[in-house]
Amino acid sequence: MSSAIWKRGWNAHPLRRRIDVLEARLLLVLCAVVVGCASLIGVAQGWAAYDHERSVASEQRADRHLERALVLRDATRPSPWADESGRTERVPVPVRWTDASGAPVTENAPVPVGTQRGEHTSLWLDRRGHITSAPSGNGDVWTGALAEGAGSAAVVAGVGVLAGLGVRGVCNRRRAAGWETEWSRVEPQWSRRA
Repeated sequence: MSSAIWKRGWNAHPLRRRIDVLEARLLLVLCAVVVGCASLIGVAQGWAAYDHERSVASEQRADRHLERALVLRDATRPSPWADESGRTERVPVPVRWTDASGAPVTENAPVPVGTQRGEHTSLWLDRRGHITSAPSGNGDVWTGALAEGAGSAAVVAGVGVLAGLGVRGVCNRRRAAGWETEWSRVEPQWSRRA
């Protein structure tokens, strides 16, 4: 069965040359290799990135903690808006909280637009007590892993395309050399030059 598929249609055309059949077979094999390698490398790289991102997220969760802070000034803007992600705009205003030793700390922190003076907001602090971002969540971990895996698969596919163009170029040079040889034999008879 497989040999019938392998030979089907490639020997039937009267103008086919050996280089045409060879090129078709090489490109078919190259496509199969690229699809297989891109899949394997993309999955392997994605899992490696997932493990790395998950360990980074767990380190962040261990290093950061949530703190409630008192807002000291209204967070107003002339026209509040939402960015492309749907999150509301945040503006820096002074806030106060108590650190681990019991001392009050006042610092600028981003709070949602419309937060009034006297309200409480939640901040993420690192071990040194500096304001930082929230630790990576499960969605962030998966997004990073999928992007890494897809990027690796795309690189392999790009290398495959370049290899296919190389095969095509070599075959075209071989065809041109064959045409030149045939023309050098036929041209004197056709043009009636001796």
